[in-house]
Amino acid sequence: MKFGSFLLSLLLVLPWKLIQKHRRVLLKITAGLILALLLNLIAGCFYYKATTSYQPAAEELSQLSDLGKKFIVHRNFDAYQVTTVRFSEDSVQLFVSRSYYVEGQDISPMKPDGVKRYRKKKGDARLLNEVHLYVKPGVRMKDQYWQVAYSDIERLDVYNHSTGHTISYSVLFGLAMVPVAYVAVVALFLLVMLLTGNSCPFIYTWDGQDFAFAGEIYSGAVYPPLERHDYLYLPDLVPKEGQYELKISNQLEEIQHTNLLEILAFDHPAGKTVLVDKYGQAHLLNQGMAPSKAFSLEGENVLPLVKEQDDLIYLGKDPSKDPPLLDGLVLEFDRSHPDQKALLMLEAKNSFWLDFVYQNFRSMLGASYQMWTKRQKEGDPDSMESWSLSQHIPLAVYLWKNGEWVFQDYFHTVGPMAFKTDILELDLQGIDEENIRIKLESGAYFWEIESVAIFRESGPAPEARVLKAVEAITETGVPVLEELWYDDDLYYLQPEIGNEAVVKFPAPPVHEARTLILHSKGHYDILQDPKGLPRLKTLNEIRQPGNFNDYSRELMQNMLEEHIWAYGPESY
Repeated sequence: MKFGSFLLSLLLVLPWKLIQKHRRVLLKITAGLILALLLNLIAGCFYYKATTSYQPAAEELSQLSDLGKKFIVHRNFDAYQVTTVRFSEDSVQLFVSRSYYVEGQDISPMKPDGVKRYRKKKGDARLLNEVHLYVKPGVRMKDQYWQVAYSDIERLDVYNHSTGHTISYSVLFGLAMVPVAYVAVVALFLLVMLLTGNSCPFIYTWDGQDFAFAGEIYSGAVYPPLERHDYLYLPDLVPKEGQYELKISNQLEEIQHTNLLEILAFDHPAGKTVLVDKYGQAHLLNQGMAPSKAFSLEGENVLPLVKEQDDLIYLGKDPSKDPPLLDGLVLEFDRSHPDQKALLMLEAKNSFWLDFVYQNFRSMLGASYQMWTKRQKEGDPDSMESWSLSQHIPLAVYLWKNGEWVFQDYFHTVGPMAFKTDILELDLQGIDEENIRIKLESGAYFWEIESVAIFRESGPAPEARVLKAVEAITETGVPVLEELWYDDDLYYLQPEIGNEAVVKFPAPPVHEARTLILHSKGHYDILQDPKGLPRLKTLNEIRQPGNFNDYSRELMQNMLEEHIWAYGPESY
């Protein structure tokens, strides 16, 4: 065990020295590795997860049927493909065609909520379109027709793509193909570094046992003019010896400038919570309402993906089938109250693809990069914000009013590392329809959406108790308390990977329930050093409104075409 720990430490230390000496060459090599691994996600090994429920309701089965899912019915050790599904008040009618079994195919029942592997090139992508019903042994089939009472359905398995397992195992198995374990460790380390290359300070909170990753702050504030306030919901922060503890860390190739770090504590009745929008306005929330309908911009029913917080995420359409320029959701909510305002809550994050595209865009500046960055640091924040919106980088929000979509507001970028709970207030005046229709729109593959809901304002929000830090110590033992106390010209700087500070706040007694929000303000500099002549013509074209999305699609199509050329169309 001691030798294994020593060897692991050695493998992690030596690559870091190599990175420092040959960083740029290694990053180029790693970029190629990442490209292969990303394309492996499209054309190679995938993982699917079974979401298991017992004695499912008729409504759940009906929704799956509306999504075009293929039903497979299991009884004892037999399994049959279903051609037609019909629903009545107390039963479901299943018309079966043939046995589900194909020689060499694994049809054994999944472990409840289990994970399995499949490969697209073997045709197993069909699994993502299947719903498996397990019925009681006594149910009989007559002339290819089954009538199954809902009470006779023992179990339902819905198969969905498991993004987390696919990424994790694809990276690990991809690196496992490298014959030397040492090279694999180097590549894995670089891969993580590069994939998180355009982000922001990481926040870790004490959850009672350890510091757990909570999210990122002021994402997208890549120049001083873009410095902004950020409000991060901290549901897992618990007191430790009468204090709240969190850690702010730089794990990226950037210089982080944090101006302010404080906790807003809201004490309120149990069963409610408080969220703070991007304007600093607090909202007291009660029970939310999920959408009654949800479609992609191309009209695909995606309600099961976004109606609740679970493992299902809306990522966009299959990129190998002509990637779109824009993507998003059209949502419909029942208007159960006449209020003139509604609160739209979103659980979402940015994608690694957005980071990848943005890094490529910046690298085109070549030797002009430093001069361009200097000009940006002195630029106009309103112009920068307008450019970002014109390129569909934030997530824009529209309301359907008087027969047209009317822009309302947008969600700031939040980074790719963790889903963030965010909220915006919507003005419903002028909407006379029974339902509220909302459109979320951004560049294709720029956002990943886990859930959406709307809330009524549950009375005035309680006044925030501002908890100022009582201690802030860096990894080298330097106090930085003064740098984090006020919104002023004094900043806590984190110029290198590994810079971090443990910050402690008072934790007053809680009488009923409390919501904690981390209020921060700052900006960061992304460290890149591209060489060569700048591609001015291409850069000027991309900088025109909407052309960043064209560039994103072209980049993805080129990657896919190169992969087909390298591996052949049979890999799809």
